[in-house]
This record gives sequence, structure tokens and C-alpha cells, in this order.
Amino acid sequence: MEKNMLIINSVIPTFIIIAIGFALKQKKVMEPCTETFLNNLAYYLILPVMIFDSIYKVPFKEIFEIKVILGLYAVSVLVFILCVLIAMKLPKEKKGAFVNGALRSNIAYIGFPIAYSLYGTHGLARLSVVTGFVAPVLIGLAIAYLNIIHKDNSKKQRLAEVLLKDPLILTCIAALAASYYGLKIPVVFSNTISMLAMMGSPLMLLAVGAGLNIAIIRRDRVLLGLASFIKLLLFPALSFFIFTYLLKITDKETLGVAVLTFSFPTALSSYVLVKKYGSDHEFSAAAITVTTALSLFTISMWIYIISSVQ
Repeated sequence: MEKNMLIINSVIPTFIIIAIGFALKQKKVMEPCTETFLNNLAYYLILPVMIFDSIYKVPFKEIFEIKVILGLYAVSVLVFILCVLIAMKLPKEKKGAFVNGALRSNIAYIGFPIAYSLYGTHGLARLSVVTGFVAPVLIGLAIAYLNIIHKDNSKKQRLAEVLLKDPLILTCIAALAASYYGLKIPVVFSNTISMLAMMGSPLMLLAVGAGLNIAIIRRDRVLLGLASFIKLLLFPALSFFIFTYLLKITDKETLGVAVLTFSFPTALSSYVLVKKYGSDHEFSAAAITVTTALSLFTISMWIYIISSVQ
């Protein structure tokens, strides 16, 4: 019951802030220019700061496990390939939004509190390390796919150049380097980073709410259902299978981190990324809302399954 309340307390505030963003848009308080400003602010400042803040403090050399990281990479790539194959049948504007909706997890806002409740500070540190290695891969795959789908032929760039110039990728690399070398940031700057990071989730949730179109949920209910199935059930199920039956992981904390990493709802930052590349941001907002709602039930299910493993 306590774990269920934790999930509820992590998820419900997400809905409340999305609803506030939606109401502000309906009342014309948030105009399109405001949404554009919020998205640019999130993409170039808030998201990089959030990523750096969640990774650089973790001494990953102490709890780095190559077997776990490689297993998570395998799961990520397999699901990415599946999503791309499905997206081949979709209209161009839906492709990137669908892949992002099914691929990327809201670890920072929902995952970290749940990991801490289940496994304590050590489990939280392990999830942070996993995030530090998996997030760059998922973000890189998402950006690469969006760039391929929506590239401007008049401004062709090599994919590697695009990735290495992206602020999110650069931040992941910098944060991992800072963590590896144990970089000590002066308190005044670390406090500034933390304060900026705290702005991130509320701002992105307001932007998601402003971009939410209820009619889109009705119109795209089948595709949203498919994205939700992949994100909340298939993705963690594949991770459970690989870690339990192929890698023979028996430690519940390791298995829990591996499975729960992929069981959380769609990442808030996927909306910012999708809109930045001109994909269907309304579908992305709907995917975040729907997967967040359904995760109230699916995360509880995965916690029960993991705890039942002998």
C-alpha cells in the first residue's frame, strides 16, 4: 500500500501541472510565442542543467556494472528498431513523435523517488548511473531518427556532426566526465545548477499541458495505445526477460533497476525534442499524458512481479 501511495504521489502532481498548462492555454494566458519561449528555454538551458545535475554527482566508478549497462543497451536498441519498423507505416509527422513516445522514460521526475523508496540511497545511485549511460544512447537515437526524418536537404549535415553539436548529448558527455573524474563544483555554482534543475519539470509540464489537444487523444487512440503498450509493457518485459533468463540476474535490486528503468511513462523532454524538430508535438503531449495515467497501474504491476522473483 505504501508503495502504491508513493507511485500515486509521484504521478498525480504531473497531471495537476499538465492541467494547469492546459487551462492557461484555454484562457489565452499562454500564447504560441510563450510556448516557443518555454521550449527553447527547456532545450537549451533547463534540460541540459537537469541532465548534468542528475549525473555528475554520482560516483559511478564505485557502482558501475558493465554487464548491466550492456544488457540495457541491448534492450534499448531492440526496442528502438521495433519502433522504427512500426513508424515506417506512419505519416512523416507522426514518425518521430511515435518513436520518442514509445522509447524514452521519465526517470528523473518519477523514477528517482520510486527507486529511493524501494532500494534506498544505493538503489537511487545505481539508477542514476544507469541513467547516465542509457540516457545519452536513447537521446542520441531519438535525435538521430528525428534528424533523418525531418532533415533540411538544403542544409545537409553529417549525422555525427548534428549529434555532437546537440546540447543534450554534449551535456551527457560532460556530466559523465565530471562524474568519472569526481569533479568538485563550488557550492555557489552547484546550488545554481540545482535551482535551475528544479525549474525543469514544472516548466516542461506546463508546456505539455499547453500543447495538449483532447481531440488528438480520441483521434489517435489506437496509435497512442500502441505507443503506451510498447513503453509501459513490452519495453520492461523485454528487459525482464533478458536480465532474468539470458543474463541470469537474481539480485532483486539489480533486476528492479534494470526493469523499472524502462517502465516509467514517456519522458517530458521528448515533447521539447519533438517540437524542436517539427514533428507532431500534440501527439507527443498526448503520449506523455496517457502513459503517465496508465503508469499508475503498470509500475505497481512491475514492482509486484520483480518482488515475486525467487
